[in-house]
Amino acid sequence: MHSISSSALKATFSTYGARLIGLEVDGVDVVFGTPLNEDHATWDNSAGVTCGRHAGRISGAQFPLDGEIVKLVPNRDGFQLHGGPKGFGSLIWGAKAGASEVEFDLTSPDGDQGFPGELKTKAVYGVSGTTLWAELTATTTKPTAINLTNHAYWNLAGQAAGKDAAFSQEVMMNASRRLVTNENLLPNGDMTDVADTEFDFRTLRPVARAYDHCFVMDGPRGALKHVLTQRDPASGRQMEVWSSECAIQFYTAIHWSDKLPGKGKGLKQHQAIAIEPQNVPDAPNHPNFPSSILRPGEAYRNRIEWRFS
Repeated sequence: MHSISSSALKATFSTYGARLIGLEVDGVDVVFGTPLNEDHATWDNSAGVTCGRHAGRISGAQFPLDGEIVKLVPNRDGFQLHGGPKGFGSLIWGAKAGASEVEFDLTSPDGDQGFPGELKTKAVYGVSGTTLWAELTATTTKPTAINLTNHAYWNLAGQAAGKDAAFSQEVMMNASRRLVTNENLLPNGDMTDVADTEFDFRTLRPVARAYDHCFVMDGPRGALKHVLTQRDPASGRQMEVWSSECAIQFYTAIHWSDKLPGKGKGLKQHQAIAIEPQNVPDAPNHPNFPSSILRPGEAYRNRIEWRFS
């Protein structure tokens, strides 16, 4: 494990998945999902990981690329999720750590989980004052699809939060649209306005119910922008999320139960919220979605910042 710290924050990472497993804000740990040990077999598969090669779902476990169909390794019924059964979250990354930064690196070979091209990936995490930041970058030897994010679960109340505690967290998202999905949460290609629906988080309000939905951010892709605010009403603790990507997958830990270990006790359903700044899921299968195709000579980048107050 590697820990980095600033005057206000202490972040703890594992090389297994380049994974954030703890973040203390003025001594209160607000990250959930993974015990503070290295018993990987017991961990939630996605909690805190740097997701890749392609975060989210890819329908049919395939996509068109330059006139051919790229066939991927599925890990769900009829689709691939978070890069496949041996996605980046289940691999050991190289790591170099200093006092306030840790740099993870991973080389994914040509054909890994079905994706073409050798992909060289870096995930650099750092702390500065009250900000935790991530710089996720990659280059490829062949045209390929890529969508990197961090999959940490957050509850700003701290580790005393219990079942359904995510519902009382307050959230604001700068998102006027969301993806329309089917029963398997696969996009059908449409985006719809959130106005006058339960998906409208444009003003701060309690989460109130379960979600597993992709929200499309307002503002230009590629520019660092404020995409989400989460606030704990009891403590007043607040986190602003900034990202250079165009969407957020917002998920209230629907699958959690006591069977998954947390920090000293089992996890609880709806205990925390996964906030995943990224490109939209299934982007390679929808020409109207922002592209997730990376070509040789280009550089992929997703900058994420978590700013606390």
